[in-house]
Amino acid sequence: MKAPIKTILFALTAILLFASSLQKQFAFHQFKDLKGVIVEQPMPELTLENYRDGLFQQQAEEHLKQHFGYRQPLIRIYNQYLWDFYRKTHVSKEQIAFGKDNWLYEPGPVSDYYQRQFRFYAADSTEMASMLSKEARRLLRLQQVLESHGVHLIVCLVPAKDLICPEHLPEIQDTNYIGEPKISARFFNEEEFSRLGVNHLNLEQWFLQIKDTADFALFPKTGTHWTKYAALNAADTLIRYMEHLGGINMKNLIIGPRERDNARNPDDDLESLLNLMRPIQKPKYDYADCMTDGDTSATKPKMIVIGDSFWWTIAAQIPLDELFSKAPYWYYNSTVYYDDRYHSVDELDLAEELLSSDFIVLFYCAAQQYRMNDGFTQKALEALGVEDSYAIMDSADFIEREIQRNIGKILATPSTMESIRDKASLNHKTVEQAVRDDAKWIVNYQIQQGLLKVPSNNNVTIDSITFIEREIRRIMDALSANPETKESIREKAVKYNKSFEQALRDDAQWVVDYNIQHGTLEWPGSINHSNTKTENHGIQQ
Repeated sequence: MKAPIKTILFALTAILLFASSLQKQFAFHQFKDLKGVIVEQPMPELTLENYRDGLFQQQAEEHLKQHFGYRQPLIRIYNQYLWDFYRKTHVSKEQIAFGKDNWLYEPGPVSDYYQRQFRFYAADSTEMASMLSKEARRLLRLQQVLESHGVHLIVCLVPAKDLICPEHLPEIQDTNYIGEPKISARFFNEEEFSRLGVNHLNLEQWFLQIKDTADFALFPKTGTHWTKYAALNAADTLIRYMEHLGGINMKNLIIGPRERDNARNPDDDLESLLNLMRPIQKPKYDYADCMTDGDTSATKPKMIVIGDSFWWTIAAQIPLDELFSKAPYWYYNSTVYYDDRYHSVDELDLAEELLSSDFIVLFYCAAQQYRMNDGFTQKALEALGVEDSYAIMDSADFIEREIQRNIGKILATPSTMESIRDKASLNHKTVEQAVRDDAKWIVNYQIQQGLLKVPSNNNVTIDSITFIEREIRRIMDALSANPETKESIREKAVKYNKSFEQALRDDAQWVVDYNIQHGTLEWPGSINHSNTKTENHGIQQ
């Protein structure tokens, strides 16, 4: 009996392989694409060199993993098996936090709920409070300058899922944070903005007020943003606030009849990353079309929105062209959307854009309010020629602003984010820390190359900023001068699919970081690199 069983198994395997090859070649069946960021791996060109060092085999294997027949359904079946039997998934904990009752959260809001998020931006709560306080004063100064030109600044404090739906959050037991003073940007900003008189609309407080009485879901079970219907109501509230602040009449939003339906994108955006065969059980949500009242006497102001991904849910539903003469969206103060002329904030004449607008809206959810508006406030003050105590930066502020600006660019580039997720996993870091490390490396490199000039009124010299880079270069030279070490690094480059130069730099980075962390290398300056922890291969760039 053994022989026939082996024959049957062999035949089935051959049939599956043959069917997969035919599907890859002719695409007989069309399947729903898998969700998530995928970095396309092309089929490498075969050369004697890349064959001998094993690079061709590695790259060919990665290509075939992405392009075999029936890939989509087979991956979904396997993912469903992991989920049903083990409640496991291929998605990393840096992308999804799994709460109670199959509720899904992004890790950032969960971290913020337990008041840990500030540690990605400051050494301690005192430093974070100082940074937030400085930003609040800058916002007030920018508001005053813009108001003198008839432009209104609005800070919109957008709710996050953690505070609105805390009953399903995963519990975090981390003894490293017990007894440590904490801080939350959402509460600090509300108090500081109210004290200073910064124009702000706290949608999170409003959501908390209506949570128990609203007859529609505010946040979906398996999505990270507010529900589409909740976003429509938030948009209507924002427009009413703009009318009040500007003393103008705008068209009214007319939200049509509600229809209750299964989750539509993006109300299941986190779940879609799991790539399951069948959806997670969840309630139906409310959906409605949206239009304006057609008031011909209404004003159509120009609005600029600078913020995070929560704005997408509004912008995709409301008729922006009917409400505003222009409404460009500066995603993380980096990429420009809804503008025919520009694609990057760096292309803009910032002063001209600001002064030709009627409203500037800063639109960040609670977990993103530590980002200092991605450097927008300071750059706006500089562009408007404001040179007082609110606008002049010391070098630490300048460097942090540039780091935040580069973080915004990295977050807005899917291919870069996929690479950084791989680095984070390899170096046992969170994605947030890996993103920040890359942004810091960029700033240090730009300063060293003279592409970025640190303000002269600084307490951190340029030497202190470039010190690590110089040490890395020195170690690289020493490592490459040793034939045995050089060969070891070459083997490591092949193993981890890097260039030799990159592997050499990574090892040098690891040596410098190790020396700093263990006190054998003392360097000047106030930027704390002790949090830049690397395990095996240093920070990869």
